[in-house]
Amino acid sequence: MDERETVLKIENVGKKYILRQKAPYPVGGTKSERLKYNLSLNKTVSEDFWALKGINLEVKKGERVGIVGRNGAGKSTLLKLISRITEPTEGRIEYEGTVAAMLEIGTGFNPELTGRENVYLNGAILGMSREEIDAKYDEIVDFSEIGRFIDTPVKKYSSGMMVRLAFAVASTLNPDILIIDEVLSVGDMRFRAKCLNRMSDIANDGKTILCVSHMMNVIRDLCDRAIVLEDGRIVHDGDVEEAIRLYNGKSEGFKAGHYEYSIKNRVKGYKCDRLVIKSLDIVGNTDSVYKWNEPISFKFNVDAFTDEENIGMRLRFLRDDGVPVATAFIEPFANFKSGSRGDVFVTVEKHNLAPGNYRCSITLVKGRPYDIYNNIDSINDAFFITVLNVGSDEGGVVSDNAGRLWADSWGRSRITDVRAELKQGD
Repeated sequence: MDERETVLKIENVGKKYILRQKAPYPVGGTKSERLKYNLSLNKTVSEDFWALKGINLEVKKGERVGIVGRNGAGKSTLLKLISRITEPTEGRIEYEGTVAAMLEIGTGFNPELTGRENVYLNGAILGMSREEIDAKYDEIVDFSEIGRFIDTPVKKYSSGMMVRLAFAVASTLNPDILIIDEVLSVGDMRFRAKCLNRMSDIANDGKTILCVSHMMNVIRDLCDRAIVLEDGRIVHDGDVEEAIRLYNGKSEGFKAGHYEYSIKNRVKGYKCDRLVIKSLDIVGNTDSVYKWNEPISFKFNVDAFTDEENIGMRLRFLRDDGVPVATAFIEPFANFKSGSRGDVFVTVEKHNLAPGNYRCSITLVKGRPYDIYNNIDSINDAFFITVLNVGSDEGGVVSDNAGRLWADSWGRSRITDVRAELKQGD
């Protein structure tokens, strides 16, 4: 039983938005219905969209809570409700103490004011006196590393500079609850590590941290509790590793090497009205565990709703923390007839992936696969694989000694087709 004080309590919270879109033309309607549509000035229809529904949550003092989920799951909406940027449609949110939030780049900053003036403005918003801000000012500037530009209007700052100053202000002014959205992905690696160390120090001082990130290494290193959101509802609250497994899609149903796809597997914007990837099966390796030189084979099912010619494909491999490491470009290989269904078989003979866990995404493209503006369908996290530090080297060596065969410091990508030549003069 956690006896720590509850600093944040969320009871049955929901957030509803009204979506408006153009009404479809009544192609099969009567002449009267078509005439009514043509004469109407307001050709829009509305529907209710619940970004969050039935959220119940308690956070204790000193907890470090990660919030993960796919794009559109409701993560940022939840943080905006907690930060009082917007009000819930239903339910109530209560918290103790002061809250500092970094939700979007530039949030809380006046672009016409200088960095120095924005420091004092944010301190005042947090309820601090000028004397208290004066005492913290030098520490804020030192941490942000933008001292030369502190008297420049922030509208002239780069996104990286904005993040540096925003995090320095939010973390140094000693809030009781610190809320961080995905903004740290903008910063460079060294400053990101500096921010993570600062957040650990804040939590160790008994403060509370809520962190949204798509980088699972951040969630794993920083948080002692994780929440998974899906379609605006909490589907997991507790163990961090279990949350990461759920986020990566590695539920028990996926371990057989079969995947079914719905709209939530796609980035918002795909209409799924031409070619639609319906499902995928791993071929010859249902455990999806490979040696580093072992071919990867799979097949996926496609429904065609229109005639499509010259279809190419991109196959992208990402680390389990979401960082891209390699992409295979497949030139146009298929034509589809409207109303047909087909299986696409793919074999990656040399993936050149170093040992580790990977998420793989598939994109069908009209024409050459390098053209990102002709995507027809795209599946995020289409399947998951693990590459072991075991395999045959060019010299025939087989080893499972990770320390000898592949060091973590060498990185994830194993590139073998490289040639070097030295020519010396007479």
